[in-house]
Amino acid sequence: MTTSVRIFVVAAATAVGVTALAGAPAPGDNALEIVIGNGPHAGTYTLSTSDVMCMQFKQQKQVTAVYKDFDAKDPKKIGEAGLSITNPDEAGPKRGDVLVAFGSRGDKSASRYSVSIPGDSAGPITLTRNGKAADLAFQGRTKDGIALRVTAKCTSLEAL
Repeated sequence: MTTSVRIFVVAAATAVGVTALAGAPAPGDNALEIVIGNGPHAGTYTLSTSDVMCMQFKQQKQVTAVYKDFDAKDPKKIGEAGLSITNPDEAGPKRGDVLVAFGSRGDKSASRYSVSIPGDSAGPITLTRNGKAADLAFQGRTKDGIALRVTAKCTSLEAL
């Protein structure tokens, strides 16, 4: 796993945990959909809206949509997923990371798809803002040729 993806996952999981402990309101209508075009996990996955968080890290200049199932054990189900855009305020093509992981993080045999844009894939990865709402999207391939489309609809971004 690349350092940037590791940082993305740790930051997202930390933010989810801190928000849950703080008793923050549920994320509402945030949505995360993943389409895997080929390979052993091919299919469309619409993740539970109550487990999708959307955040804007002001100091790190990053916008993230993340899903985490803390009880994930089934290697055929998504345990964590997310998109992170590392240059949200810059004009032009966006940079970022995408992660889709099946099963438990501790299960070394579980599938993990990790993509850095533009390093591993040309993408594109996009961010569209509408007031406090945002849409994040990625369409491309992993280094192994797995086709991925990940889209997040954030009704509001939690400012951190």
